[in-house]
Amino acid sequence: MRKDRLRSVCALAALSLIAAGTLGARGGEDRPAADTLRIHVLNVGQGDSTIIEGPRDESGDRKIMIVDAGESTKLGNEAQHVIEPALRNLTDDGKKGRPILEVDYLIPTHYHKDHMGSVAGKEPTGIFYLWEALNIKVKKILDTGLNYDASGQGDRTYREWVKTNNPVRETLSFQQTGPDRQIDMGPDVWVEVQAVGAEVPGRGRVVKDKWIATTSQNDFSTAMVVHFKKFDFYVAGDLSGYLHESWGSWYHSIEAATFPQLRPVEVYRVNHHGSQWSSAYAFLQRLKPIASVISCGRGHHHPNEYTVQRLLGFEDYWTGRPIGSDIFQTKLDDGFLLEGPHPHTLKTQNVANGHILIETDGETSFSLSMPGVEPIYFPLHDDPAFTDVPWSVKKAMEAARGDGSEANDELKWSEVYDRADVEEGKIKTPAVDKDMRGD
Repeated sequence: MRKDRLRSVCALAALSLIAAGTLGARGGEDRPAADTLRIHVLNVGQGDSTIIEGPRDESGDRKIMIVDAGESTKLGNEAQHVIEPALRNLTDDGKKGRPILEVDYLIPTHYHKDHMGSVAGKEPTGIFYLWEALNIKVKKILDTGLNYDASGQGDRTYREWVKTNNPVRETLSFQQTGPDRQIDMGPDVWVEVQAVGAEVPGRGRVVKDKWIATTSQNDFSTAMVVHFKKFDFYVAGDLSGYLHESWGSWYHSIEAATFPQLRPVEVYRVNHHGSQWSSAYAFLQRLKPIASVISCGRGHHHPNEYTVQRLLGFEDYWTGRPIGSDIFQTKLDDGFLLEGPHPHTLKTQNVANGHILIETDGETSFSLSMPGVEPIYFPLHDDPAFTDVPWSVKKAMEAARGDGSEANDELKWSEVYDRADVEEGKIKTPAVDKDMRGD
């Protein structure tokens, strides 16, 4: 990665934030400030794994949540060789050298190998390895549920593993506020769940039951926003943004189904490794990320050129004013790289060649760190802290029918098209680029 590209990013950040120094403050033990949220986007090749640390509590511990523990088919057991060392060496959970490291929540966004690992080889990998690791204690697994069979074998493999090993697990809930919330990441942290198993709050399942068996696992990805005071971080595995067919499976625009919930975020953990079939333009116009972080490797030409152009160059929905988002990605193998700043927004695409660390005080700024360079500081959005779902979504949740089907038609939710619409001629699916069929 070229140094001048990083300097251009720094120039766009508010220089006064560095003087504040809140994120760089270290305690007597050379530890990050207690009232700091930390997010590690790990370099696991063509896989996904994110470690989120809540603010430090009175005992000095931080709640730890791992979102996905996947791997690249080219490299092997990243849970053992990348994720476990990162938990040991990068996190700030209690005193150093403790024999057992506790993971409070382990969340596989969906049941693909590059997000949850496998039990098919000589040894378990991914979440299956972390569950059995001698020096790691996973307190609870939160998943998308066990009661559906999407395209592929991932959900059935996972269901059999749960039945055999009986881990402590729950299906993710949309109700994540109040003292009895399912996810407690510490003071001032609220984890907003926006989609689970192709269901969204107030609407129920947005993929028709008759299509589930041939629908890609990607459509069932969990979508969450981690709110810490005024800072917001979006992560949603391989959530789909376009209706299309690939290798016998179908993707639906689950991104569009969540539009009523979307609000501006500071950091977008880019869906589906930067695939062309996610991060739709209208989705980005609602999310308005300041920084977009991609986990990608070799094999699928990620990130895709169209997605990179959308991320760097999206405009304001109402005024057409260029906004765009700076891109930071773990690797660059066979994906697209835009040389120089985007001509309209001046946003840049940056390659870390390693892990990416995001830190914030939730009040003034967030920083983004990559190997070998100084942290880059960004101001937060002007929006106040989000502490509850939007009013319209809350009303729909309250009015939802007990059978879980779509509710409150008066809110006029955006329609999610499916294969029936293609067959009836209501919509045409995008043409598949042969070079991108692996997406």
